Amino acid sequence: MQERDYLMRLIQRAAQALGTIMGLREQKKQEQALEEIDEFLGRELRMRTRMAMGLSDEDLLAMLSVGGVPNPESVGIVAAFLQEEAELLSDLGRTEESVPRFAKALRLQLILFRENGGWSGYEAEERVRRLLESLAPYEWDERTIRAVWQWREAAGQYAEAENLLYELHEVHGAGAAEGLAFYDRLAALDDDALSAGGLSRPELEEGRRQWSVFTNVAEK
Repeated sequence: MQERDYLMRLIQRAAQALGTIMGLREQKKQEQALEEIDEFLGRELRMRTRMAMGLSDEDLLAMLSVGGVPNPESVGIVAAFLQEEAELLSDLGRTEESVPRFAKALRLQLILFRENGGWSGYEAEERVRRLLESLAPYEWDERTIRAVWQWREAAGQYAEAENLLYELHEVHGAGAAEGLAFYDRLAALDDDALSAGGLSRPELEEGRRQWSVFTNVAEK
């Protein structure tokens, strides 16, 4: 009960801080808003965004875990504040700093969806939509493509997942076995489910045939 009360208070304080940050951004006080982000995370989670960016996703999740399980409230808060910081940095023209923050915030949000079946905090679905929109003009790293690929498949967005799979192969060398495993998973679905995900049975079989070609090429 005490832990739940603490988390509820943490969420309330985070919501207040986010409101303050948004207000400062509207007043064109980006630098002050950036300071507010670090002050809040340092005070409430003993973390700075620079620390979060310096850690791998796995190490960051370990820091935000209780009993070996990532705490969804803490993960959601860090993701939300990284996104806010990325938007502030983008306002200031600091693209090289903003894009990695958008990407990390997106991966954290998608981990919440994968591990917790979604999360209602901080309008998570809307945040994912905004993050994808913010990242659309830029090239994504492999970790981010993989995270979105897995999320698209889990969400039943099979055509979009297939597009990302091809990008993983063409840009980052995803192996043929990985692609064939994807098509095997989809082949177990009925035609209605495939169609709802934007992929027909003939398209699935054509994709599987193409990835079989990749397998043969790799073996030569």
